[in-house]
Amino acid sequence: MLRKAAREEVLVLDHEKEWKLGKCILRFPEILQKILEDLLLHTLCDYLYELATTFTEFYDSCYCVEKDRQTGQIVKVNMWRLLLCEATATVMAKGFDILGIKPVQRM
Repeated sequence: MLRKAAREEVLVLDHEKEWKLGKCILRFPEILQKILEDLLLHTLCDYLYELATTFTEFYDSCYCVEKDRQTGQIVKVNMWRLLLCEATATVMAKGFDILGIKPVQRM
């Protein structure tokens, strides 16, 4: 469903935290280029920490799935926010892979 949404959905970044997360995700290629130039992997560690912190701010402020408080029924699914979550997960996974870290599936 997310792949289909990625092709068809228009990203609507209304919230400040959506913009911040989107900009942080887009810096990943720049970080990789910097690592290739100076071979200092701590740059990637710093970036992944920043991305995780930025994602936490986004997650606390922006609901991906909105439910009715009374009934618990799903009122709205914000696909563009789910796409931001998926992009964050992909970048984090690739960053961990580069560092040779195997992340746990659940905590």
